[in-house]
Amino acid sequence: MEPTETRCAECAKASVADMVFLVDGSSSIGLSNFQEVRKFLRSVVTGLDIGPDKVRIGLAQYSDETYQEFLLKDHMDKTSLLEAVDTFKYRTGGTETGKAIDFLRTQYFTEEAGSRAGKRVPQIAVVIKDGDSTDDVIAPAQRLRQQGVIVFGIGVGAANLQELESIANWPPEHFLSSISNYAALQKLKDRLLKTVCISVEDQKQALAERFADIFFLVDSGVTAAEFQQIRSILTRLANQLNIGASAYRLGWAQYGREVTEEYLLNARQTRIETLNGLKRLRQRKLQPNEPRNLGKALMYASTNLFTSDAGSRAEQGYRQFLVVISGKDSDDPVYRESPPDQIFWNNRGWLSLGASMQEMRIVATPPYIYQSFTNIVPIMRAVFEREEAETALTGDCKAAKLADIVFIVDESGIIGPPNFQLVHTFLHSIVNGLEVSTSRVRIGIVMYNEMATAQVYLNTFNNKDELLKYIKILPYNGGGTKTGEALKFALEKVFIKQKGSRKESGVQQVAVVITDGESQDDVSTPAAELRRAGVTVYAVGVKDANHAQLVEMASYPPNKYMFIVDSFAKLKSLEQSLQKRSIHPNDFKDMKKFMIEFLNTFRIGPEHVRIGVVKYSDAPDLEFDLTAHSDVQSLENAVEAIRQQGGGAETGRALTSMVPHYDRALFTRGHEVPEYLVVITDGKSSDEVKVPAEQGFTIYAIGVKSADPVQLQEIAGDPKRTFFVNNFDALMPIKDDIITDICSTEACNDKPGDLLFLIDSSGSIDPQDYKKMKAFMKSVITKSAVAQDNVHVGVMQFSTIQQLAFPLNQYYSKEEMLNAITAMQQVGGGTLTGEAITDVSQYFDGLRGGRPGMRQTLIVITDGEAQDEVKEPAVALRNKGVEIYAIGVVDANTTQLLEISGSAKRTYTERDFDALKDLEIELALELCTNTDCKKTEKADIIFLVDGSTSITKFRSMQKFMSSMVNQTIVGKDLTHFGLILYSTDPNSVFTLKQYSSKREVLRAIQELKSPYGDTYTGKALAYSLPFFNKDNGGRADLNVPQILMVITDGDATDRHSLVAPSVALREHGISVFSIGVEGANKTQLEIMAGHDSSKVFYVDNFQALEICEKQQADLVFLLDQSGSINQEDYTIMKKFTTDLVNSFKVSENLVRVGLAQFSDDVIDEFDLNQFNSQDVVNKHILSMTQRGGGTNIGRALDSIRGYFEALRGSRRSAGISQNLVLITDGQSQDDVEDAADGLMALGIEVFAIGIGNVHDLELLQITGAAERLFTVNNFGSLDEIKQKVVETICESTLYKADLLFQPNISVSSSMYGVSGAQQQGFQVFRGSTFTISCSIQPQYPGGSFQLNFTSINSANNYYSEPAVNHSAHFLFPAAEPAHQGSYSCVITSLLFLRTSPLRAVCSPSPGRRPSRQEDIELDYDDLGVPAEEEGAQEQSSSSKELLSHAWDSRLKENTPQQMMDKVTVRP
Repeated sequence: MEPTETRCAECAKASVADMVFLVDGSSSIGLSNFQEVRKFLRSVVTGLDIGPDKVRIGLAQYSDETYQEFLLKDHMDKTSLLEAVDTFKYRTGGTETGKAIDFLRTQYFTEEAGSRAGKRVPQIAVVIKDGDSTDDVIAPAQRLRQQGVIVFGIGVGAANLQELESIANWPPEHFLSSISNYAALQKLKDRLLKTVCISVEDQKQALAERFADIFFLVDSGVTAAEFQQIRSILTRLANQLNIGASAYRLGWAQYGREVTEEYLLNARQTRIETLNGLKRLRQRKLQPNEPRNLGKALMYASTNLFTSDAGSRAEQGYRQFLVVISGKDSDDPVYRESPPDQIFWNNRGWLSLGASMQEMRIVATPPYIYQSFTNIVPIMRAVFEREEAETALTGDCKAAKLADIVFIVDESGIIGPPNFQLVHTFLHSIVNGLEVSTSRVRIGIVMYNEMATAQVYLNTFNNKDELLKYIKILPYNGGGTKTGEALKFALEKVFIKQKGSRKESGVQQVAVVITDGESQDDVSTPAAELRRAGVTVYAVGVKDANHAQLVEMASYPPNKYMFIVDSFAKLKSLEQSLQKRSIHPNDFKDMKKFMIEFLNTFRIGPEHVRIGVVKYSDAPDLEFDLTAHSDVQSLENAVEAIRQQGGGAETGRALTSMVPHYDRALFTRGHEVPEYLVVITDGKSSDEVKVPAEQGFTIYAIGVKSADPVQLQEIAGDPKRTFFVNNFDALMPIKDDIITDICSTEACNDKPGDLLFLIDSSGSIDPQDYKKMKAFMKSVITKSAVAQDNVHVGVMQFSTIQQLAFPLNQYYSKEEMLNAITAMQQVGGGTLTGEAITDVSQYFDGLRGGRPGMRQTLIVITDGEAQDEVKEPAVALRNKGVEIYAIGVVDANTTQLLEISGSAKRTYTERDFDALKDLEIELALELCTNTDCKKTEKADIIFLVDGSTSITKFRSMQKFMSSMVNQTIVGKDLTHFGLILYSTDPNSVFTLKQYSSKREVLRAIQELKSPYGDTYTGKALAYSLPFFNKDNGGRADLNVPQILMVITDGDATDRHSLVAPSVALREHGISVFSIGVEGANKTQLEIMAGHDSSKVFYVDNFQALEICEKQQADLVFLLDQSGSINQEDYTIMKKFTTDLVNSFKVSENLVRVGLAQFSDDVIDEFDLNQFNSQDVVNKHILSMTQRGGGTNIGRALDSIRGYFEALRGSRRSAGISQNLVLITDGQSQDDVEDAADGLMALGIEVFAIGIGNVHDLELLQITGAAERLFTVNNFGSLDEIKQKVVETICESTLYKADLLFQPNISVSSSMYGVSGAQQQGFQVFRGSTFTISCSIQPQYPGGSFQLNFTSINSANNYYSEPAVNHSAHFLFPAAEPAHQGSYSCVITSLLFLRTSPLRAVCSPSPGRRPSRQEDIELDYDDLGVPAEEEGAQEQSSSSKELLSHAWDSRLKENTPQQMMDKVTVRP
């Protein structure tokens, strides 16, 4: 009679398993403890349902050797099993765990030993150990887990938990238990049984055989012999597959003009019935000239053959296969009839007996294309029986190389185990398609019902395979649905640094919420908090999910970030898309943030953009009107000062109150300008809004939460100016839409150029989607400034062939272009994108209608993977100067899109053709200019330039003028430039009407030649006046500001002739700005400017015209010399580096330069203190040679940190700006994150220049800021960004110094407590615990501390801890000689980034007697405060103010006070 047993509910379900216990029998355990092990095993066995077809148990014991106590097949009943457990002997000996694990794999988990793994029975191993193994355990454990065995670990007493973690499955929280002694094993029993039994049941579900529905669609026109072979193939498959109602189902039909149903998926339920059906299968004879319409047959299959009524089990998650066997190409177009919803089958295979490869590629799912019967049955069987699709990284996934992704999964009771198994499959497939690793994509999983549980944190798994195994057995618990609680949990417990989040390193944070019901709590607020924290939220709703709640959760806009499917089986259709996205106080903050971001986009000033704010509830309340503030900073302060007031919402009353504010602004400005009003409301107005809104100014209406959509449209008067979001945190994306609408028309006028569309017209595109693509082109054209002297547009479509719709020089009106696009017809066929790019290239040439001197742009739109090579054709086109934008829709390959565009910034992926509409405005503005509307004001500016100066000085003048032009947007209705060069005589180089593009103006400036001669400034002033006339392009009659910029470096030869022409210019409304350099006469400058000091600028030398805010800096270059760079490009890179060096004043006291090269390793070229002149630096750079090799950027960044030490010339401790410029052409082969963090923590500004196929997100990790990242298509384009790189280096800064007080550093030990600022030494004995503490005052929130340690042998170590209560404590468990060295604290805050080192410097202390105990002696010496950096000499004004009107206020930086800690280690 079997013993009485009590089984938990979980073990009652877990009725089938093979479970082997591996017990440590080494001598360290002892007999009494071993008895506890026996008792534990007995209690576990008692709780299980033992039997030959139920749970089987095996037992092995190990020490030096492994002992087979009994196998899985040995005891099939509980009584004999318990007897064996009670009597197995204690072996004693050493501890060779690795050998024992291998023994388990080869001797226990085999069919001969009783394992039922071949019958899909869960395989479980439980390892119990109490000490360190004397052999390796990692490899044996990996082999065991790879065999499909789930391993649990129990550590007792002094067991090495790290070793156990490497044995057991991950995560350790689930598969690892630790107890203090063997007596505690009994208390562990219930928890272990529950955990093991849950895993058994989950594994059982994961191992269950996955069946499929298979349907053959056969061409009736094949030959009789071929048809006989087809019937033979079907018969063999029916015999070899497990056919049945709950297993594989097989169906077939024939097609000609129509489809003839032969045998549906539910026609028969057994193998015998299926085989009988095949015996009756006869070929249907085609009528003479009867077409074979495969396109129609495919549509028929989706609507009639793969349905529940016809026996399809797609809704239950069964895989769906359609096998097409055709004898020739279809007589109807397959693309026209192919179903838009391809969820009906997972895969389409094609067996061709005559059809073209082109048609097969359109219809079949790669790689299931076969061209003969040879070996086809085993091939097909392998495909059908493969339960996990082979997931190669898709193009989209390869592009998504850097992200922290957390899946938030609903496990409530309404889902049920079968559907939850589909969630398993969905998660497994998505994760399998990502590049998962600690340095690339990290995955977290939160599961929730009434409460949330983190199954996987972002730092739980280091191994993708282990993660995938765990996903298969994720537990399902049922329960309620509190999605809001889960969102809050994810934010507070998962998206944090301690759990693996890399947000602080700039890594994208993504949450994917999967739910099938309505949440029982609020989701809006926690979702908004999650989004505010920088997390992009995707909301996936299944079946009965609440649509409104999904919208509330998803990031804006919902149509990009919200997905709904009507069954769990259809989750699979989302895989590719996901692999590719009343006012609360926080809401009020979001509104203010929106306003500040908004105003920072425009150039604020009395003559430019003015901004006012009215706050309203029951009544409007003017915060400040349009005339109150004339600069950005005062506007920001005013917005920050706004306080929320509460009350109702009378929007109509507020709208009526706006008219006087615009009238007042018009009166003070003196002329009309466009007037805009942005209304933000979160509720329905209690009064009428339509009539009050009709006031003559353009209104944008933004509704949030409970706003009324009808009222919003009444307020705006145009749906395009009406916006609705579910929460205030979504205001920021809307800001870009509004600014785009305001700016795009003006901005486009400055960008004449050639725009060519290259659109995919292949058979894979549905006719309705083809129309949407045409509508997209029309919309972009409508928003462009089409004219013969402005934007030219052409269109080519492609498939297997190319078809030019119209070239760039055929139409010059929008109407003609739109009509031509309407008339376009779809071509059909394959997708030869590379060939199309090669063909379209010629149409950018002058002979074919292009204008190579202007901006030329190609927009490629495709929905699929190119069937040819795209990279080389695209590179060739970009090398011609053509900028390529690549737009991929539906199944487009993102890797190919990146190869086409050459930059992630010009690559767009959309999940369907409807999403193209959202791209219209974004792309229209991108094609015109960026959204910097600060540059859109109008002006007529003539440079009057003294040419009597030297060549060197003249070049500086040219650079200055170029920088002025670059601060504007040149265009027909925007800023115009003219230039007059004078010496003895004046000469007009170009007039205001001559050039309409920035490129032309800059080219003309660069081509200037100095005429030399005397300095007749008065004559030149008089000469300049007529050039502001209308005949020469002046627009004074249109109220366009008229500006003359005089640049001179000497005393005027005709000094007595300055007054009259200066007065005449002012009387004609021309503002004269006088810029004097070196020998210029300040009195004369004032005369020319009308004694207006705000228009007089004087600098001591011409180099000061090329102002760099970093007059002193340490500048280190890190150049890629890997083998992927050819010799020609390497030479270009060296020349580019010397050009950058020449942009700075290199000397010992100003800018110091250092340089290293890298590939696999780093080659030091020269330190910061090695060369002190440009010539020597440049000579060395140009003489460098390339060594080739790989691309280890992480190692290079680690190594380059040494350049920023005082011994190598760095002046970091003196507060001099520290800068690193990285130039690379590829992706790093090692991790860059930690190395980049180390540089940033030292206060080093990193600038990265990526060339060609680089990984933008990786470079962003390195720089920490997008503005310090530059990318170009090829080495030849480096020169285009040189000026921008120099300007960015000059203007960039990591911190605002007046925010920061230095960190404090202190040391404490287990013997003496905390050290103070004392004169006596502080001792820490060898072996004792000591702690180094860092803290900061004042108490800024957040951030982290880094403790930098340099040992006496110059090895560097870095430790990081988050700031808790404004401090961090670094614990060292035992003082050792290795701890002797220099320590410094660094604070990194979210508010600012500043390094402030306080060093504890080690030196030997004389006069002490050696002893066995070494002590660390710390003496604190106050070294005082280094002198404050001298600011630049005050000037009445500066040359850079001419167009921006004021310097940005800059903060003087104080060198931080330093506190040194002497650390002495004595023998």
